[in-house]
Amino acid sequence: MPQSQNINVQKESEIKRITELILVHYKFFILSVIVAIGLAFLINHYSVPLHRISAAILIKEDRNRQSGNNVNDFLNSSLFGKDQVFQNELWVIKSSPVIEKTLRNLALSVSYYVKSRFQYRDAYQNAPFKVSFLKDHPQPVDIMFSISFLKEGSFQLRAESKLAHFYNFDTDKYTHHKDRWVFNRTCKFGELIETPDLAFIVNADTTKKSLDNNQSSYGFDFKTFSTLGNAVRSNLEFNVVDRMATVIQINLVAESVTKGTDMVNELMNVYSEQNLEHKNHLASVTIDYIEKQLNEISDSLNQTEDNLQNFRSSNQLLNISDQATALSTQYMNLQNQLAELVSQKRYYDYVTNLLANDNFSNIMLPASIGIPDQLLNNLMSELITSQAQRSNLIENNQERNPIVQKLGIQIGNLKKTISENISEVSKTTSISIDEMNNRVRKIEAEISRLPITQRRLGTIERQYRLNDAIYNYLLEKRAEAKITKASNLPDNLIIEPARMSGTKPISPNKRKNFAIALFMGLALPFCYLMIKSTLNNKIESQEDIERLTDSPVLGKILHNRLKTNNVMFEFPKADISESFRALRTNLDFYVRGGFKKVIMVTSCLEGEGKSFIASNLAMSYAQLGRKTILVNYDFRKTMIYFKEQEESQEGLSSYMINKTSLENIIIKSPQENLHYITAGILPPNPVELIALEKTEKLLTDLKNDYDIIVLDTTPLAQVTDAYLLIDHSEIKIIVARQNQSLKNVFSLIMKDLHQKNVSNICIVYNDVRLFREQYGYGYGYKKGHKKGYWKRPERKKIVNYTT
Repeated sequence: MPQSQNINVQKESEIKRITELILVHYKFFILSVIVAIGLAFLINHYSVPLHRISAAILIKEDRNRQSGNNVNDFLNSSLFGKDQVFQNELWVIKSSPVIEKTLRNLALSVSYYVKSRFQYRDAYQNAPFKVSFLKDHPQPVDIMFSISFLKEGSFQLRAESKLAHFYNFDTDKYTHHKDRWVFNRTCKFGELIETPDLAFIVNADTTKKSLDNNQSSYGFDFKTFSTLGNAVRSNLEFNVVDRMATVIQINLVAESVTKGTDMVNELMNVYSEQNLEHKNHLASVTIDYIEKQLNEISDSLNQTEDNLQNFRSSNQLLNISDQATALSTQYMNLQNQLAELVSQKRYYDYVTNLLANDNFSNIMLPASIGIPDQLLNNLMSELITSQAQRSNLIENNQERNPIVQKLGIQIGNLKKTISENISEVSKTTSISIDEMNNRVRKIEAEISRLPITQRRLGTIERQYRLNDAIYNYLLEKRAEAKITKASNLPDNLIIEPARMSGTKPISPNKRKNFAIALFMGLALPFCYLMIKSTLNNKIESQEDIERLTDSPVLGKILHNRLKTNNVMFEFPKADISESFRALRTNLDFYVRGGFKKVIMVTSCLEGEGKSFIASNLAMSYAQLGRKTILVNYDFRKTMIYFKEQEESQEGLSSYMINKTSLENIIIKSPQENLHYITAGILPPNPVELIALEKTEKLLTDLKNDYDIIVLDTTPLAQVTDAYLLIDHSEIKIIVARQNQSLKNVFSLIMKDLHQKNVSNICIVYNDVRLFREQYGYGYGYKKGHKKGYWKRPERKKIVNYTT
């Protein structure tokens, strides 16, 4: 046979085996599907419906960022395929601080439930009562309080826990815990319920449905914001809608649509507020710095103003000469320039101190106070942004994120660059201040030549104008900072407010659950049967026999559904009787030459049906008109072939030891042309008994009187008795029983027989199920019955035969 054809045959055989396996256990599949669909129905009916809440938010790109040709450009590049700022903002929006602040703003530390279908469901904004608790007092967390409403404004409160934990919401810490904590009390609405473990008030909510005994059962519990945050985060999804876009789609799975909508909307609001606070941080720091400088200069300005007024009043001066006025104007211009330089020097010293202390969260940009240094302004802006991003990642437990390391390197390089830049600019500013002081001293020298009164007036005016110029300068910068703060907008835009996605709950998905149930109902038993079949060491089909031995299978005996072992005699038209006739025909074709035959019937192990095969095979030959005798050579077990068989003290064992003659042990059976010999009294030495020469003499004498001699022998794998009869038999039948015979034992016996060069070995496959191995059809059907279906005939009455 070609290899490809052999492969196709093997595939067809495997498909056939799987198909038969399914058909045999079809009831198992039906039961499994019914159970699975029943479980799916219960899940669909009693599961809490879950809804998907969706929203979309746009994170605006930073268009003010300009690329520069400096050593830090490579640090600002994207290493992960998306803009680094966008990725950081994505981490921020799903961070614990943002989520917990959302929960605090919504006051979700108390959760309300309503009991429906044997379980509690979320009753957000639908509970007919409200719980207010003392935040500075311990409260039991994660423990369900069941509340039963009574008459006259009272209610019954119950709670129980094997291990109770108590939490202080004011300090955000656990205070203590107790084993086996029980609370049971009848209370009134509005009164303070206080114990060392709890303190809260339950108020009736008159806007909800009335409280009476017929309403549903309700409950509530306290939850920490960290526990709530973890639960919410597990149900939150953040999806980037497009690789080229900076839009985030937020999805939340929640029981209550109202609660889920409020949470998603508040989450976006908290993120926007946090973003706006970050943008206003620089303006706030600038305003605080200017306020401090104004407070310092204000006292000097008031003092110089009073001095000027008092000097003019005491000296009655209204005006000075043009020369004095010109010198004074020139002097004031120099003083204004000097004031600006001094302010810049103070700012550089201020930044140097902050960099030295690694404190740049409150640093102020040079542009905020009018220093026109674009490079320094860009560097410090990058430093502030990088530090804020790094802090956000660390707060969200992202210390191992590669972006954190990258930002650390970037911050170090920026600090070094800024320090070097400020050092150079500070030196230049100091030189400018020294030059300005020299020019001021020259003007002062010219002014000193003026009359003493004018000179003193000019000095006072110069001090006043200097302080006034600095004061006005600071007022102008403060106004600019406040305008910037007021005009700031968050770097995000809510595109789609939160709303329920679709019109139905996403869970339970009834169709999906039923489909999964149907699949599992079919897959589980199939997998179980395949595993069981793979691990099964028993012969299940004729193909198993053919894989284990080259000996032919000459017959397949159907499963005996009749309540008798003498099927050939009592039900000659049954299907199983037809299978014995087929076996008889195959044996005649298998061994040609010679009308007389000695057929040895054996098996590998006990219980495989060798005696059943031997007796019915002998009857089939007898029904053919051949004179047949059945000899029981099993000296280890008593066998009764016919119901009318009497227990005889004399049998084959007695003949073998010469205690009786052959004629005395031959018994006539109810079947015509069939005689049989029983084993008789079981001897203590069966092997030695069979090994006697009398065995050969017995078979020779029987051949003279009978056409067919059937030997019912012992199993080959358990004892060696049958091996002694092999040489005396023309045909050796090995019986293998479906789902009974072991593959390894059968294979071992067949290899042993082939090694001993035993010829004329054939296999009879016993106990074959009709729905597994289709075996033709019975005959003798009556009118009105379909061809191929056997109608069980009336059972014959057994006639008593004498031996």
